[in-house]
Amino acid sequence: MNTFLFLLMFAVSVAVTAVFLHEIKSDLKVKEKADDKLAKLRGLARCTAVLLIFIAAAEAIGIIKITEYKGAFLLLGATAGISMLICTLNKKRRYNTAAAAIKALLAAVILEVTLFNIPTYRLWFGSYGEMSFSAEECAKSSSVTLRHGNNDILLQGDHSTVFTFDNIGEEVADVYVDIDFEKGTKAARVSIDASDETTPDTYRYGIASNNIVRNKPHSHYTQLHLSGNISSMKVNIFPLYGGTVYIKGISFNKQISMSISWIRIALIVLAVCFWQLMMYSKTMQKSYSKSKNLCRTAAIFITDIACLAAVLVTFVKLDNYSILDIMKCSSGNQMTQELVDAFEHGSTHLLEEPSKELNALSDPYVTSYLDSEGIPYSWDHVYFGKKYYSYYGIGPVVLLFLPYHKLTGYYFPDSMAILLFALIGIIGLTKLYMAFIRKLFPKTTAGFTIIGLIIIQTVSGIWFSIGRPLFYEIALSAGFAVLPWAAYFLISAGIIGKDKPSLPRTAIASTLFAFSVLCRPTLVLYCIAAGLFLLMALPRAAADGKAPAKKKEKKLFNASGIRYLVCALLPMVCIGLVQMWYNYDRFGSPFEFGIQYSLTINDFTRTQFHPRLSWVAIYNYFFNPPVFVPGYPGIRTDFQFLNSGGFFYADTGCTYNTSGVFFLALPMFAYLFSVKALKAVRGRANRISTAIYIGIPCLLIPFGIVASVWESGYAARYMTDFAWQSLLGAFAIIFFLYGSITDPTKKKFLNGFMWFSLMWALVVAGTQEFNQMFRYDDYAPDFPEMAYEVQRLFAFWT
Repeated sequence: MNTFLFLLMFAVSVAVTAVFLHEIKSDLKVKEKADDKLAKLRGLARCTAVLLIFIAAAEAIGIIKITEYKGAFLLLGATAGISMLICTLNKKRRYNTAAAAIKALLAAVILEVTLFNIPTYRLWFGSYGEMSFSAEECAKSSSVTLRHGNNDILLQGDHSTVFTFDNIGEEVADVYVDIDFEKGTKAARVSIDASDETTPDTYRYGIASNNIVRNKPHSHYTQLHLSGNISSMKVNIFPLYGGTVYIKGISFNKQISMSISWIRIALIVLAVCFWQLMMYSKTMQKSYSKSKNLCRTAAIFITDIACLAAVLVTFVKLDNYSILDIMKCSSGNQMTQELVDAFEHGSTHLLEEPSKELNALSDPYVTSYLDSEGIPYSWDHVYFGKKYYSYYGIGPVVLLFLPYHKLTGYYFPDSMAILLFALIGIIGLTKLYMAFIRKLFPKTTAGFTIIGLIIIQTVSGIWFSIGRPLFYEIALSAGFAVLPWAAYFLISAGIIGKDKPSLPRTAIASTLFAFSVLCRPTLVLYCIAAGLFLLMALPRAAADGKAPAKKKEKKLFNASGIRYLVCALLPMVCIGLVQMWYNYDRFGSPFEFGIQYSLTINDFTRTQFHPRLSWVAIYNYFFNPPVFVPGYPGIRTDFQFLNSGGFFYADTGCTYNTSGVFFLALPMFAYLFSVKALKAVRGRANRISTAIYIGIPCLLIPFGIVASVWESGYAARYMTDFAWQSLLGAFAIIFFLYGSITDPTKKKFLNGFMWFSLMWALVVAGTQEFNQMFRYDDYAPDFPEMAYEVQRLFAFWT
């Protein structure tokens, strides 16, 4: 009966959606009014769609519970409702994309309930008799105790419990385990040994295995593909990571329930709609300057989605903690507590005193020796002059952590700090990107503008910090909160271009670039580049609009020029002097940040530079390609040491690895055409300035930062320091070349490339970032349900 209801719902939903699709196509062709027969059919479709919506709602709230087709009724009803909504809205203002959207939705839904859930239909084709064994019957075949009051079997710990079934004499297509989980237990492992007609007297050990995940009914089934009848079978079950589960029964040949992947459906619909828009929409082909409202609305929407995703990820990882409890931290880490306490006591060194054993050593920086000798020390702290220091930036400490502790008496939590900095940075990155388009590439199409924003937000690198909101990610996210805003004010001030610079915005840009160094010292290279750009803008700032051109060039230090220099350099110099004093007070040198004195993976005072180690970092951060896996994790990237012959630290155990930026954001390959683009720039002076504006901050500095990590090692979170910066330069090349192309075929090719780049970034970068946020392995076993969703996305046949 359930199957009949599903088939009926499926047929009706497809038919209703097809009617709405036909109506939209008729509206787009502006046909005459439909005849009575067609009008009645459309009216019937609307009434039926309303009924299907109620059925979908009934499943959503739990009134309808059909395990075998779980989620299908909700999906089919929602499809009819969405189609009706699109059809109705399209009558007011008609869009060709409406028809494409319904086609995509219809195709995605048909694929989802058929091909992508093909295991559900296996029992339809063959004579498979269902066999069910209660907990009492299962207990007889194993050395376990039945809980008579609950009629289930309790399994605890990591040890395996074996349930043996002899003399089956039937073909077995799947094994279903009816299992409940204790609070805090999320998964159990099932492994099956079986003997079929090819080996009737011996078991094929581990012939099938599966993870059963809490609240994922589809995962309770383990598929088998054996030859003929099964004579005997052993079902091995053990809770993962010391959990507790309750076995209520085991069944063979029970119809596998559906598992609807809403992400997969959304990706298919999004892909088709964006293809339609990029290749055929006249609106998306208009320049930014002629479609500002559309681009601004899209930018707001994309930024809101990114911010919402950051908030959701943070609070999902925090699980059941309330925001009030989170904000009442009585302790913190090196940045949120130790530096705060030190500053409150008027000290630049940390208050913790090193041990006497550590102070007695002439060479205290070999941590492996300290560990072997049992000498107490504080990991990853700077040790100098028999005092502990921190090499992390003081910007977030002075601006947020110290005032918060002064006001509340509590220490600011890591997770909330990273979320706050990430949100500020995400908004700043959108502002920067839109200013980049508005000021430098106003002729860029709306389609390119929107796709570029989605890609740069996806590949910005901040998601690796949001996904692991711990101590090390604070400095990175703080730098991300400041640097995009600094670049935004630099561009919007007119520093790059031909306009006369705005003094207030110039001052803000200078302040923010300098403050970014206080947040993360690595960003000092961008600050130096900004200083160069500010000086390059001096002739325009000093120029008198009424004076002849020759005189403009000579009078650099007139009143206008001096006012500009004060705004451009004074904030940078003042904040720089603060940092230099802070360095000098600690280490006796204004240019020493202290990282070489860290008690960490290496004795940094003795490390020796080898170019090969820098190439390891450059390859992995920029050029390491992804590997597609039919299952979890779906997409992975193996770290490559390139047979370097030296020690290179890769923090892939704690943070996972990720593909190189060139393979996360395909527009990066535009750098291959950088010489061609530069030759197309008119005027030698313009070519030189363009090479400086793009080459230094988007190419040289990112590669320089990556090359410098040979000493401290690899971690995916460092992508924030260079990913979006280098991608901006690649976009500059693409947008410039696209504007110079007149061949329609080449323009279509570039449109298709940008569309493919968007989908690639969402799938390849998005999957790796998601896996890092909700990783599931021996190191971090907290999110088996997320791993299951990724597995189903890529391996729908499981």
